Amino acid sequence: MEKQKNRTVYGRRQSRPLKESQKDLWKNLFPAVNLHLESLPNSYPENVIFEIGFGGGENIAYQAINNPNAICIGCEPFINGVASLLSKIAAENITNIKIFNDDAKILLNAMPDKLISKTFILFPDPWPKNRHHSRRIVNMENLLLIRQKMKKAGEIIIATDHLGYLDWVLKVIKQPLFLENFKITHTPDLPRPSEEEIPATRYEKKALENRPGAFFKFTTI
Repeated sequence: MEKQKNRTVYGRRQSRPLKESQKDLWKNLFPAVNLHLESLPNSYPENVIFEIGFGGGENIAYQAINNPNAICIGCEPFINGVASLLSKIAAENITNIKIFNDDAKILLNAMPDKLISKTFILFPDPWPKNRHHSRRIVNMENLLLIRQKMKKAGEIIIATDHLGYLDWVLKVIKQPLFLENFKITHTPDLPRPSEEEIPATRYEKKALENRPGAFFKFTTI
């Protein structure tokens, strides 16, 4: 498909080999939850939760369990992360998750406008080297694309544990174009959102041993 040419996934797609149980889930479960561009749903529930880069899948699994009437769509190109989420889906018998195993922007471009009610971007790759900053998922172009796909008063939650990325986000949200499209409702100077709302993942707990996490919330205007 033409949209596939816009893929911008960088880095490895897999680290360690999958366990035999994970290979079995990839063969037997993944086809049922895999979201194909060629067969996107014609209708969606009122509540659509979207996560870009779900890592090990802890948050999206939690959101799916606690929002049974929602459809939770997770984007993750990293094969080991998808395998981890498949294990959670099987263990908890979760039925309202769909997975897109590629660049989230490809899926966003294919989705209907004004669809998503909540978007999570939790601890994205900071791409710390200056020459790699253009790879950062949080930029004005991507935020406006997400805005186009979200309902009015929809919520975006972004978190990072990288000081350079924190400064980057703070600069982005000061731009007039951002403020024309989003209302800032939570900044890192406020306490972390409740774990009843956003569970602390293993990655976050490990990161907090060395550096604080920073959470942002924005609502669409």
